[in-house]
Amino acid sequence: MIRTVVVDDDFRVAGIHAAYVGKVDGFEVIAKAHTAGEALAVVDRLRPDLLLLDLYLPDMHGLELVAQLRREAHPPVDVIVITAAKDAESVRAAMQGGALHYLLKPFGFPALRDKLLSYAQMRSRLDSLQRADQRSVDRVFGALRAPDQLSGAKGRSVHTLDAVEGLLMSTDQDLSAAEVADQTGMSRATAQRYLSYLHELGRVDVRLRYGSGGRPEHGYRWLR
Repeated sequence: MIRTVVVDDDFRVAGIHAAYVGKVDGFEVIAKAHTAGEALAVVDRLRPDLLLLDLYLPDMHGLELVAQLRREAHPPVDVIVITAAKDAESVRAAMQGGALHYLLKPFGFPALRDKLLSYAQMRSRLDSLQRADQRSVDRVFGALRAPDQLSGAKGRSVHTLDAVEGLLMSTDQDLSAAEVADQTGMSRATAQRYLSYLHELGRVDVRLRYGSGGRPEHGYRWLR
């Protein structure tokens, strides 16, 4: 489980966001904090994986809190900024401070769910990284950059996406949907859906080839 702390000065908003997080598989809210001081104490005591951080806190700006967390001997924690601050300087400062996402209020559950699931996908890929090469590093960062998070769409999952991507990356040959299905254990229709999605994202190339019996079929290859 990804242990999450919600930091927002508005008790009602913090409760709503915590309820949203609780609906996403793989995440749990272990605490809510309403000031920067409370957030620092919670990070030190509970060592969470993730902060959902509002910027407008009564005792310290959220970005100053991030800087303090990075500068001093606090446990490492990832940050997703959740704020109404729309100025470019806040966005720039959040990026420079290492925020992984910047989500503008107000938003509904699907927006936060997609950010959380892309973060979870990034963590999963990073945890499985043994030795970095450019392709594997691109996969880690690509989990956060995907314009339409597959994991947030109905009928799709992070783990299945990783299985299809991993198979394509491991071979220099074109693979058909039937071959992907055979090697991953999923159905052909499922393999086709994920392959089509990856093609839409520009991660795979597709060409027409002739399979068994001379019938035309699509072959998919990971773009190097």
